[in-house]
Amino acid sequence: MLITNVFAPRPNGSRRRPLRFILLVAAIALLAAIMHGLEAAAWAILYVWLSALPDLSEGILYSLGAITSYGHASIFLENRWRLLGSIEAVNGLILFGLTTAFLFAAVQKVWPDEN
Repeated sequence: MLITNVFAPRPNGSRRRPLRFILLVAAIALLAAIMHGLEAAAWAILYVWLSALPDLSEGILYSLGAITSYGHASIFLENRWRLLGSIEAVNGLILFGLTTAFLFAAVQKVWPDEN
């Protein structure tokens, strides 16, 4: 039933464009993943620059865990840098929320309600 509604003509005679919708969502998701990866890399570079973590690979692993609030059981910051890790976690939470809001707004723009 849902599939037939996707391709059925709307009251104004136009048709929905599911391919356009899928491509838009995929493009936004890819761009968001790249941007969040760059965010993690920037935090990792900061940790290495501050000597809070020994190398970039550990910095990226810790940073990806922090921005997703997942954490990593084997990588810890020294006591003096723990607040920075918490700030990164809050930053990641806010940015993932903004990404979700942006994706939702884009979907509403491309897939408007018929009412």
